[in-house]
Amino acid sequence: MSKTDTQGTVNLGKKVSTTGETEMFKLPMYVELKADKIYRYRRRVSAKLRKSIGKGYLYRNLGKTKADVLSKYSNVHAEVETVLAEAQASLDLERAMNEKEKAEFLAKSERDRILFLVEKHYGKEASEMLAVGQVDDNFQWALRGLSEDLHDKIPPTTEAILHSARVPDEVVTLSKVFDIYFEYKTTGDADVDKRLYNRIMANKRNLIKAWGSVKVNKVPVEALTRKDANAYRDFLLQTTKPSSVNRNISTVSASINWYAKENGLEHTSPFNGIIIKDSAHTKDDRLPLTVDEVRQVNGVMKDTLVWPLWVMMRDLGMRTAEVSGLIVGDISLQNKTVDIKANAIRRIKTDGSERTVPISDEMIELLQPLRQGKDDTDALFDSYGNNKGSGNASSAMRKHFRKVISDEKKVPYSARHTLKDALRNSGVDGDLIDGILGHTGKTSGSRYGSGYNASIMRDALLKVWN
Repeated sequence: MSKTDTQGTVNLGKKVSTTGETEMFKLPMYVELKADKIYRYRRRVSAKLRKSIGKGYLYRNLGKTKADVLSKYSNVHAEVETVLAEAQASLDLERAMNEKEKAEFLAKSERDRILFLVEKHYGKEASEMLAVGQVDDNFQWALRGLSEDLHDKIPPTTEAILHSARVPDEVVTLSKVFDIYFEYKTTGDADVDKRLYNRIMANKRNLIKAWGSVKVNKVPVEALTRKDANAYRDFLLQTTKPSSVNRNISTVSASINWYAKENGLEHTSPFNGIIIKDSAHTKDDRLPLTVDEVRQVNGVMKDTLVWPLWVMMRDLGMRTAEVSGLIVGDISLQNKTVDIKANAIRRIKTDGSERTVPISDEMIELLQPLRQGKDDTDALFDSYGNNKGSGNASSAMRKHFRKVISDEKKVPYSARHTLKDALRNSGVDGDLIDGILGHTGKTSGSRYGSGYNASIMRDALLKVWN
């Protein structure tokens, strides 16, 4: 009888030939010849997998002859390898889940750790009772017993707090303020929500780089100081232009101010009014177009899909999103006006952006074919009447625009600046210009009433259309 090496080394077996001679042949790995002359596959299971598989060895009969062994070995070996591989994968997954759960647990505040453990072992109601301090003698003994059961399995501080049957007061950190602010600001518009989420997450990452994780994730938001705010500003200014720093800090400040107001706190964001040199927009950020440049752009835009959009931006100073998101019902051919307001396709930038402005005969001629056969709620521009239409329209216009205008400070949006300059130079009142362009007036009086009517706007616009 041959011997089998339990570690999987090759064994030698004997076979009696038809002539009575004994032949020696090499048995495949993990194969042995039993005393009853039956060949068997025998595989030892490693200690770490025994609990999962339920045994220390895996056996498979291979038959009485070498031919049987050679015929069955490949399938049997593959089957056992699969059993071991699945057991290992299960173990890896279990470890990964445990590691993930452990990491999530350690990332919690001490209060949240205690409430998590109590809910896990005693249920949600027990966790809620502890959170509000409703702990009788029986509950207290249960919590102490739980702390003893978890000895050496949780951090000593957590164990001590659990044993005391009390939880620390809730600490609201800047990280948590960001989370609840985003939840509040969620609109249901995937693109809008994604932009806000990305901006908040970028601030979280940068704040951790600037301050360290503890101040963002552990320290109460009320403990943040102006010194902290200045440190964040200085950190951002190392790699970011001032106007972008201003936008990021505005998001942080808005989050803190909203949280304070929502919870009735007498707390002001340390980011309020922070000084960021050169952060204000200047007249050189986007330059207006000259009359000759407008003519050149007209030449390359005409007979393209974006031509009607460009005409409305050129003659009414509309934003790209405002014009690309128009629906059929926004256009009144009878009144010769366009309503710029929120609809199912897009929102508007500010409350002051909502307005009704006159349209020219040229626009009516361009828009009339686009309205035919459609309901009032249908998109006016089929190619751009969706939640990505503004970006697509902007890209399409820039492609044509750059054929004739190379100055990077001049873009299709510059038409808005061009119109504003033209109206101003024609002697049009500043508040009326704001009404046409959808700017919020600078004086408190300009914010009362329903604004200028379309007839007065048309008189002003005719001065530049002509």
